[in-house]
Amino acid sequence: MNGPLCIGDGREQIEIAWGERRSIAELRRTRRRVLRIEVRPSGDVVVFAPPDEDLGKVQDRVNCRGSWIFREMDRISNRPSITPERHFVSGETHLLLGRQYRLSIEQNDNPHVRIEGTRINVLVQNLDDQIHCGRLLAAFNTSIAKTVFRERFDAVVPPFIRKGLRRPPLIVRQMSKRWGSYTPQGRIVLNVDLVRASPVLIDYVICHELAHGFHSDHGKAWRRLLNTVMPDWECRKARLEAILR
Repeated sequence: MNGPLCIGDGREQIEIAWGERRSIAELRRTRRRVLRIEVRPSGDVVVFAPPDEDLGKVQDRVNCRGSWIFREMDRISNRPSITPERHFVSGETHLLLGRQYRLSIEQNDNPHVRIEGTRINVLVQNLDDQIHCGRLLAAFNTSIAKTVFRERFDAVVPPFIRKGLRRPPLIVRQMSKRWGSYTPQGRIVLNVDLVRASPVLIDYVICHELAHGFHSDHGKAWRRLLNTVMPDWECRKARLEAILR
């Protein structure tokens, strides 16, 4: 490939080569000063490059990371199957903060959600209104996520502040493919769906993104920093990927 190819909506692609293996990554030009490569939970690869970075240099640097890229893609492809689609009916199991709860849909003129022991009770006026059940549960999970994520953020950010990081704003919202991100504007964004994970795994995601405040890629310096603040981060990462799919 002599240059990037265009994908239908104007985005570009770049080839990844390592030995006999070949794959295609999406190439995005961003305001970041350092090239970054991301292998997403879906197995898709995205290369973020500065707008003025020479394409040949981008290609060379991507190929230099080929071993890591294909190793990550192989690891993702070997994961167990994803969580079945939720239908919001009584008897379904749902994860919340690392614990498994059984859903109980009950009739009530005052719609709300509450936890009782190992059950999540969703109280609705119409027992057959699955859409409403889903919305009530989503709002309930979002409320818990905002509270717990803030608590965990406050607990793990001090070492990064001591190293010179300016405390970033925390944003909680729905994300389609990632558990979190560190934006070019210096914000931490967490996927509300991460509320399914236990606090120790939430801590890992937050630390993962805080480390990007110092190092934009997942290179040796980024890994060294994570090893310093969270020595077992690789174990937590593996647990997160095994549990939340």
